[in-house]
Amino acid sequence: MESLKSDHLMVVAIDFGTTYSGYAFSLGAEFESEPTKISSNKPWIASQGLVSHKTPTCVLLKPDKSFFKFGYEAEDRYNDIADLRTGEHKQYYFFRRFKMILHSRPHLRRETTIEDETGKTLEAMKVFEHGIRYLKDHALSTINTQGKLVDEMDIHWVLTVPAIWSEGAKQFMREAALKAGIETNNLSIALEPEAASVYCKYLPSHQLSKEQMSRSMFKPDSKYMVVDLGGGTADITVHKVESDDSLCEIHGPSGGAWGGTKVDEAFVKFLAEIFGDEVMKSFLNDHMEDAIDMYREFEIRKRKVMLDMSETPNMAIKIPVALYELYEDKHGRKLKEDIKKHDKYKDRVTCLADKMKIDSNIMKSFFKKPLDDLVEHMRDILGEMPVRGTNTFIIVGGFAESGIVQETIKAKFSNMRVIIPFDAGLAVLKGAVIFGHAPMVVTSRVCRRTYGMAVSKVYVEGKYPEGRKEIANGREIVRNVFHKYMEIGQPTKVGEAVSTVPLSASRGQSLARVRVFSSKDSCPEFVTDRGCSYLGEIIVNIPEMEQEEGGTVDVKMTFGGTELTVEALEKKSRKSYRSRFDFLCGD
Repeated sequence: MESLKSDHLMVVAIDFGTTYSGYAFSLGAEFESEPTKISSNKPWIASQGLVSHKTPTCVLLKPDKSFFKFGYEAEDRYNDIADLRTGEHKQYYFFRRFKMILHSRPHLRRETTIEDETGKTLEAMKVFEHGIRYLKDHALSTINTQGKLVDEMDIHWVLTVPAIWSEGAKQFMREAALKAGIETNNLSIALEPEAASVYCKYLPSHQLSKEQMSRSMFKPDSKYMVVDLGGGTADITVHKVESDDSLCEIHGPSGGAWGGTKVDEAFVKFLAEIFGDEVMKSFLNDHMEDAIDMYREFEIRKRKVMLDMSETPNMAIKIPVALYELYEDKHGRKLKEDIKKHDKYKDRVTCLADKMKIDSNIMKSFFKKPLDDLVEHMRDILGEMPVRGTNTFIIVGGFAESGIVQETIKAKFSNMRVIIPFDAGLAVLKGAVIFGHAPMVVTSRVCRRTYGMAVSKVYVEGKYPEGRKEIANGREIVRNVFHKYMEIGQPTKVGEAVSTVPLSASRGQSLARVRVFSSKDSCPEFVTDRGCSYLGEIIVNIPEMEQEEGGTVDVKMTFGGTELTVEALEKKSRKSYRSRFDFLCGD
């Protein structure tokens, strides 16, 4: 392995996940001697026997919207308040599994709001800020307890995000971190599948799976697919090892909402079929404490689901008494008797006291949709030209720890080598620490969209539709032409800069803006074409031009990094002007 040099005294990585969150850290000196010597928080412990290096991504705020609790503590404290049956818990703000809003909202803004478990709304930025601040402060406390004497200003922070996230979602996380007390110059954004890839690159082979494993997986020209299966999303990239041992992305980030939460949703839908939508709605609204206990119980059971369940024909799950009582209050009958007559579930579901015995095939069916979608997408990627020759999968993420997930992938791709680290759920987090120390491990990425700006051009008959022709200052022009900077699928070196159309600045002008558009098409003609979307603005702060006639500013967009960046230079003096992207502004 090549000699290593850290860029920082200490790196702390925060994995702010859809279902669970955690952090890890290492000193620069530790990284240089042993890259995988990474510390993390002590395991969090919850009821029902759950012990985890991560804690649920749950934020509990007081009625005045100030921070109260996070993680298991948030769940437990909310349970305690709800147990009083006074309705006081409805005055608190309880948010869980809210991260996916950054992926699902097509027009993300700083003012975007989200609903808590009782339907109350609050600015999403505030909720993320509270969560990140809690993890930051908890990490600092752990570091201090371990006797690692490091000034907070000497710490470089890393936030992990899905690679399929938009530029706006990444900026949202960066701004939430800034509000949480992390200086933007001390923060990097790491893409989750990349972080996992980096971690596995440095792992000794005996810490990987039991299958035969050799370092040949990382020899020059070898290709492998990284499949990061989190709670909310499946996030996939394909890497190739370069001659200098660095990693080159040969297939851009892709994936979808096929994470572990889809299994939970299928379970809740199953319960709704049995108890009825009205009963389930009442249960989730008025018995949140029991619902949380049920979710924890199901979390334990679903980890034991395998493809071959012949020795376990059914699985018993504890169902809260309150749910049975709500059913009886509505129907005047006990579910225990009604389930025996159910068209779909008779002989497959049995109610015994507070237990529900569920046929193992039903339990397996909860995994079917996300796994079918995942397998189909992986097959599609393997069929693309740059990816052909890939013979190895690296499977990581919390959902990857599920037995049925591992077995399904191995069965569907029997000719592939499937590598699953023992600590698959922590691979992203630990890889993010390594990325923070040595961000240039990944030196090339694939452009995920076509980027450009709207310009006006002289109308040319036959080149542009006649309906687009306008008259301006006596000339025939066409507006909103898509001027392309970078094309989807184009390989981009980290730090590669591409010039936009030069900006003309008038004397006294203090600010210039460039509207940026993106498309999944390789050659869009107009920014108004179907599939094109407004991405945001480049904002350039321009000091007053000394020349009477003003001047020209060269604006360059830098691709290839985990985030798009921009720089602006005055053409004559080459003086640098402060510039930035804003992906969270209105269209």
